[in-house]
Amino acid sequence: MLLLENITTLVTVAAPADPPSNSAIPIPHRAGSAMGELGVIRNGAIAVEGERIAWVGPTESANFPDAERIDCSGKTVLPGFVDSHTHIVFAGNRANEFAMRLRGATYQEIAEAGGGILSSMRSVRGSTVASLVAESLPRIRNAFRHGTTTLEAKSGYGLDTENELKLLHAIQQAAAQVPATIIPTFLGAHAIPPEHKASRQEYVRSIAEEMIPVVAEQGLAEFCDVFSDTGYFTVEESEQIYKAAAKHGMKLKVHADELSSFGGAEMAARVSAVSADHLLMISDAGIAQMREAGVVATLLPGTAFYLGLPFAPARKMIDEGMAVALATDCNPGSNMSENMQMTLALACMGMKMTVEEAITAATLNGAAAVRRSDQIGSIEVGKSADVAIFNVPDYPDIVYHYGVNQVEMVMKLGRVHRV
Repeated sequence: MLLLENITTLVTVAAPADPPSNSAIPIPHRAGSAMGELGVIRNGAIAVEGERIAWVGPTESANFPDAERIDCSGKTVLPGFVDSHTHIVFAGNRANEFAMRLRGATYQEIAEAGGGILSSMRSVRGSTVASLVAESLPRIRNAFRHGTTTLEAKSGYGLDTENELKLLHAIQQAAAQVPATIIPTFLGAHAIPPEHKASRQEYVRSIAEEMIPVVAEQGLAEFCDVFSDTGYFTVEESEQIYKAAAKHGMKLKVHADELSSFGGAEMAARVSAVSADHLLMISDAGIAQMREAGVVATLLPGTAFYLGLPFAPARKMIDEGMAVALATDCNPGSNMSENMQMTLALACMGMKMTVEEAITAATLNGAAAVRRSDQIGSIEVGKSADVAIFNVPDYPDIVYHYGVNQVEMVMKLGRVHRV
């Protein structure tokens, strides 16, 4: 037994005892105004037995005389962050594109000049599984040091069967070498590769009929994602791919409405996606349909900030009763950051979320966006002992004093890691 005691501010983010009966999200989460309810315990304590949380309450009520103790006086404890949208496993460096953007080039112009996703594709195709793992591990470990205990990782920089499988194997091997949990997503539909520029339908067919079956057969990805937006995959192409993925038992995610109001949110509702992500240009109809269909809105404020784009309308989504999650979108071209603490700061300052809403979005709702909120994302009895211990006395300090790492320790499955 391990006891974290004298926690100055314990933020449980406990799921509602009685979730709304009309909610279409079949897993614990908080939506709308309920995102502002954190379940704070002052001078709290957490008892951990093995990999699970055994007890939560005030320190004065903790009766575990034989437990090993960690004094958390002056500390704030949160559930470990769940970063539900990343491209953290990749090869190469695109700092030159960052410099081009600062000189005025747009995301689309860089892509048309051979940069963007296709630049990373060339780097991945020239890499081995081992080199991909070696290059990506420092980023994953840095995410963990910043309090992320679970993260999703997408393929999408291979863009053919051989290299998409290479990326998914690299994700699998990296996951075996870090304490964080990594959830794999297949994103073969990230862009049209140059060899299929004149035959895009053939590439869509190869994703649906060749890539998805082998990915599913080898158990390499839990989710299937598509970049459904202007210049990438049409709604019709996306639905063709999703039909194949669902047939093979994969859950669905959508890169939706990042660059234009493209109908991606509405499609996410139609195909019963677990989440639709980005949503900078989401329509009013998209908001209403996603809410009714129970699709989690995963917002990526770091990407909007990095690209100089308008932030997603988080305030409107929450006010209209949606469940909003936050993620980094860590990737080499449009947000080179694995820091969820910075993501919270950008959500509050750029998208006008409250600190409470941002914490819920980065923990419980992030877990719902990867269908894990019955296991992680809040500090509750029976859940995995995944927590982050911050060297600040209260949770607003995490956003107030931004741009630095406030984490002192991370607990993953009951094991403490000092950072």
